[in-house]
Amino acid sequence: MKLNRSEIARIWPIAKRRTGEKLVRWIQKLFASEKLVKNVFRTNHDKRVLLCHLPEAFTGDTQQKHHSNLTECQVVARCFDRLGYIVDCTSRANTGIDYKPYDIVFGINGNAFMGSFNADPDIKPLRIFYSVGAETCFNYRTTSLRNKEFHERHGRWFLDSNRYMPGDPRNYYEAHLSDAVICLGDEYVYKQFLIEDNRPEQYRWLSAFYFKVKEPDKEKDFSKCRRNILWFSSAGLIHKGLDIAIDFAEAHPEFTLHICGSSSKEKDFMDYYNPIIKKCSNIVTHGFVNIESAEFADILAQCGILINPSVSEGGAVSVLNVVGNGAMLPVCSRATGIDFDDRGIIVDDVTYAAFEKALLEADSLQLDTFAEMAFAAHRFISKGFTLEKYEERMYNHIKEIIENNK
Repeated sequence: MKLNRSEIARIWPIAKRRTGEKLVRWIQKLFASEKLVKNVFRTNHDKRVLLCHLPEAFTGDTQQKHHSNLTECQVVARCFDRLGYIVDCTSRANTGIDYKPYDIVFGINGNAFMGSFNADPDIKPLRIFYSVGAETCFNYRTTSLRNKEFHERHGRWFLDSNRYMPGDPRNYYEAHLSDAVICLGDEYVYKQFLIEDNRPEQYRWLSAFYFKVKEPDKEKDFSKCRRNILWFSSAGLIHKGLDIAIDFAEAHPEFTLHICGSSSKEKDFMDYYNPIIKKCSNIVTHGFVNIESAEFADILAQCGILINPSVSEGGAVSVLNVVGNGAMLPVCSRATGIDFDDRGIIVDDVTYAAFEKALLEADSLQLDTFAEMAFAAHRFISKGFTLEKYEERMYNHIKEIIENNK
């Protein structure tokens, strides 16, 4: 059968899309099915847990600090080992899992964890969902409203600079249909889950942790650095409030803004803001910065304020790493999942106006008060957000969940 040009033009996009989708699924299955590390500690316990997270936490460079997720995976595995479980770890994307051997399935969102719901109904492992981000409905709502606020100020939609939970409604199901949920963050993050679920006994929260790489300068001169502001974050630049930080620096040239971590992948956002950044001599871009580098230490020494206007987090590790390693006054949204109380300035309404007011409030503080708050924030993080405390809290949560579900 011959097709004319108009018929080809009509069906080509459909054929291309379907072929592409099949190819992607085939490649995912090909690679995901191989990512299963069995018995990571080579033990002979009687019970077994499937950890749906990052197998590379046990196979590659296990000491890297560019993200906390590998360390989190290792911590969870150690907790189950202490509780008498053989630990298998699989990629979150794995679709070819036999769930029969497992007493517990523990994991973050993805095919591997979700697949346990679709297994043989006679297979009933205890499912513990580990939420490293905010509750799904809360995240969708706040990141959408944040983009709307940006549009109202700038007349543009940069939807690729949001941080929606990946993919589909499974993220909601994984949390609200699991036997128990451990969410990363503080009580504010925890309460967002309870808005969507009337089972408070199913939920537990624990604070994130930071990587200690240095001690702050005890003689830090805040008279020189108090007007130097640091934005230290990652992708989802509107979600993370980089626009607020840049707009403030443009409107207030007496301040200097240091940007660490902006993503060139968000082309629309960067195409819009690059001309503004280039014309403003008070905006300094550093790209992604290794927290173990001399550059990171130098940036911490230069800056007096950390700004984080994120609308949705599961306990912002970037904030912990900055404040924990360098005394700095945090000006952060409530949604960062870190309750600094009177050790910082917490902003409930993530808008430009609210953060401009907060930054000017910080600038109006007496120098002694400013320094005292910055060092108090550092002590708060360095004492309460250690890896050791994170591991012990995780262990206690898992132990309690298992005992409650016997």
